[in-house]
Parts: sequence; structure tokens; C-alpha cells
Amino acid sequence: MTSESQKKNKASLLKKIMGKVRYGLTLQGIRYVLIKVGIEFSPYYLFQEGINVTEIPEIKGMDTDYSCELLKPEDMKVIGAINYAGYSEEKLLVFLKAGEQCLGIKHNNEIVAFMWMNFKELNYKSTVIPLKDNEAYLWFMYTRDSYRGKNLAPYLRYKSYEMLKEKGRDKLYSVSDYFNSPAVIFKKKLNAKKLKLILFVQFFEKVRRTYTLKSHYSTM
Repeated sequence: MTSESQKKNKASLLKKIMGKVRYGLTLQGIRYVLIKVGIEFSPYYLFQEGINVTEIPEIKGMDTDYSCELLKPEDMKVIGAINYAGYSEEKLLVFLKAGEQCLGIKHNNEIVAFMWMNFKELNYKSTVIPLKDNEAYLWFMYTRDSYRGKNLAPYLRYKSYEMLKEKGRDKLYSVSDYFNSPAVIFKKKLNAKKLKLILFVQFFEKVRRTYTLKSHYSTM
């Protein structure tokens, strides 16, 4: 890498950090710097969902030409083209083959929102927990930008609760990054219960550790 390129990269990094600090995200700014040099400190919440469910939220501002259904292998090409989480079509097909399911909402036959359900294990960072026959791990939820604000995420989540309950899975888990305020607020609206606050630590991809900082309830 040339000296000029290094200067541009440093300037870009500094700009991102200052942007975070300017908006009051000082800790996020510090965390970003540490990740860049190979040190990661990632606190996250473990939630239990599907508790005290009342009624299915209504979808806002969208006509009735939509469906909520389990997505098929041929749908993975569309999801794989989304750069949100970096999962390729091939990787998504591996998830399906392993027994995971993807529940989605289609509007005018186009996928506008989806979420994944794992029935074998809760797998996040270095936390890997085998699941029992009555448990499921809900992860990777996404809504297209042009469809946000229409209440699709809560609707999809509640529909998953219904479907999983019919399958005998009544203990549902999910994870949200501690610094991801919108996700934590979303879980609160779902009446999700915080179970644990966990810290994932990694040093230069060599040392990986997980620590429970706080247990809100006994579980699993």
C-alpha cells in the first residue's frame, strides 16, 4: 500500500470515528478503532421472545396483495444479492439444507422482508448453544428500505411465533447488539425478555472469549 493510500485510509477512518463521536456514539467510535486493529469487544443481549403475545400487528400503508410464507431455495438468489449481512446464495442454501427455515413477506410476488429460524443451535459470535425440541433461535431479520415504517418486522415476527407454536416450539431466543438501539427497542415492543448481557472478546483472531456480564433470568 502506498503512503498516499495509507493517508487516505487514515483520513477516512478518522472521519468515521469523528462522525460517531459527534452523534454521541463515543463508545461505538472507540470500538470501531479497536476492531480495525484486531481487537473486538462486543456486548450483546440474549432475549427470549414470544412471551405475552397479544395480537398480530397490522401492516401499514400497503395493499392486500402480499403473503407471508416460508421461502424456497429459488428465493435465496434474491436474498443473497442483499449486501446487508454478506451471506451469498450458496451459503443461504447451506442453511436451508441444514434444516433452517426462512420466513418472508412477498408483496406483488417480490420479497420485501424476511427472517431466519434455526432449530439446532443458537450460534452468535463465540456463543454456541444446542437447542431443545421446543426451542428456536430467531436471527437475520431484514426489511427492504422502501418498505420500512410499514410495520412489516413486527408482523413477520408475530407470524413466526404462531407458526413455531404450532410446531411445539414455545421457547424462542434472539440476540441484539448492545449498541444497536433500534434493535433493542424493537425487542422491547415485542415484549421480549432480556435473559443475559454477554461480552464477546477477540484478540487478533487468535483469542476468543465469551463472558456473561449479567443474568436477568435463569434460562436454557
